Amino acid sequence: MPVIYLIRHGQASFGAENYDALSDAGWEQSRVLGRHLREQNLGAPRVVCGAMQRHRETAQATLEALGLPQEWATDTGFNEYDHQTLMRVHWPESQDRAVLTRWMNEQDNPRRAFQARFEEALRRWQRNEDDYQETWPAFRERVLASLYSLANRLESGDSALVFTSGGAISVAIQHLLELDQEALITFNRGLINTSVTRLLVNTGRLRLATLNEHLHLAGDMLTYR
Repeated sequence: MPVIYLIRHGQASFGAENYDALSDAGWEQSRVLGRHLREQNLGAPRVVCGAMQRHRETAQATLEALGLPQEWATDTGFNEYDHQTLMRVHWPESQDRAVLTRWMNEQDNPRRAFQARFEEALRRWQRNEDDYQETWPAFRERVLASLYSLANRLESGDSALVFTSGGAISVAIQHLLELDQEALITFNRGLINTSVTRLLVNTGRLRLATLNEHLHLAGDMLTYR
């Protein structure tokens, strides 16, 4: 039975000017994942990658550690939603780096406080309270379209590695478990960098086999952003 491995990108550069680049920890997480996947008997997997920098860099490091060519098909359907637009609409002041830095310095737990603000922005997006270039339904539709298109191209014994983001993976989980839209936030909060979510394919139909696998990580290597 074909298997799709949905891989969340390694740790991005939270707080840096270019969030989309992997941090040093993100590069190492990706290499550790590649060494772990050597034990999975993947054969010659199809490799699909979202178009974002953190997707490409995760794929690069993972495939290098796997001993596979650093080659993949790019599918923008696996790109993350535009979190910057969501925050700009919901919390315009956060676009001023000095203001944001001062606000974070005032928080007892800056990451937790920022996460709470971010989840408010996500809910506002899901409720379609404002004009967004990509709506929540459109985001879900494009992710699932790319996922099922890939599934329909796989044959018996095939495997596919998909390097993507937490939002896209959460959409797949929500859809397959038939959960409400709050599930995006619940799962997006808990998906670990370079975790693996496995889907089994049966004549184009998908079944969730495992969720958020991260046994290859331990200690400081276990991160969520």
